[in-house]
Amino acid sequence: MNSTDFDEIYGSKYFGIADLRGGCPRLKIGKVDVANLREKDGSTKKKYVMYFEGHDKGLVLNKTNAVKLADAYGKAADAWVGQTIELYAEMTGLGKEGVRVRPLRRPTTPTNPDSELNDAIPF
Repeated sequence: MNSTDFDEIYGSKYFGIADLRGGCPRLKIGKVDVANLREKDGSTKKKYVMYFEGHDKGLVLNKTNAVKLADAYGKAADAWVGQTIELYAEMTGLGKEGVRVRPLRRPTTPTNPDSELNDAIPF
């Protein structure tokens, strides 16, 4: 039995470090749900869970990852759907490795440039 088999048998139903398999996959966001998840103290807390096209597991978004997505694509989670992001491993403030999100912005080009704008410099 190798570590991949172990992770498949005993791994979480959510995306984790083992699912990265040492890489930095680029994935397209398929949907974002809100889930009530249990905290270590037994209480529950609402968190976003992001699902990717072609994958069954969702990624529970901690505040750091949610803020990165909100900064890149806006605070409406529906606007995140269809965006491509990169996942990578990073040490967290708690001293263990966690999955981080890197938003990949699409290049923006104005659809209708302002006809009054030009590069001419009057002297």
